[in-house]
Amino acid sequence: MLRAWLEAPLRAGQPSVTLSAEESGHLVRSLRGRRGDSVVLLDGAGLVAEGRLASADGEAAVIELLKVSRAPLPSPAIVLAQAMPKGGTMDDLVRSVAEAGATEIQPLMSARSEVRLDPGRAAAKAARWRDQAIEACKQCGNPWLARVAEPRGFRAWCDALPPQVPGELRLVASLEIDAEPLARVDLAAAARVRWLVGPEGDLTPEEYAAARQAGFRPVTLGPTVLRAENAALACVVATQILAQR
Repeated sequence: MLRAWLEAPLRAGQPSVTLSAEESGHLVRSLRGRRGDSVVLLDGAGLVAEGRLASADGEAAVIELLKVSRAPLPSPAIVLAQAMPKGGTMDDLVRSVAEAGATEIQPLMSARSEVRLDPGRAAAKAARWRDQAIEACKQCGNPWLARVAEPRGFRAWCDALPPQVPGELRLVASLEIDAEPLARVDLAAAARVRWLVGPEGDLTPEEYAAARQAGFRPVTLGPTVLRAENAALACVVATQILAQR
């Protein structure tokens, strides 16, 4: 199934839509869409529009709309606060967790993060990660776009967290000896699960203490130590599975 991104809202009863030059080029040249092919349009806000490629124009492809629906909000909402791993790993991490169903991603600069960004670079990185999240939607057909925030320092983020509300779980993927297995956590009634995942080298004892004070419950993901990007993906996928029990 071909998928494309819808950048402008649809009008009621609109019979067709013309894609942007960028989306048209991707659909026609990269994906080799041809006239008559089925196409699903997504806008990241729950809209799912099924249509047919009426004009395979690489600059202005036209999609004839056949059916428009709106997907329900994800439940539970999964928010990932991720201490940024080194190198370009964060790009793949964002795309992976967005495909898996994360609803929000907050990159963090923690004490042991190797990545340090000034405001200009932080804004540029966030824009790139938002593009990765859009590509993830198109890849997996997720109607809801993961919101990616600009990177923040750990302490500033922790201090700015809103009060914990009923139905919200706060979990930190922990290597501490007293962390409990995730399987023991009752996720079925959660409306929102807020995860915190550390970088290579883990969170510091002071950061763990601050997380506990903010309501985060230390849990272990298993008997082995996962790379940061694998831990993040495991958190999102495990939440999806355990919430359905």
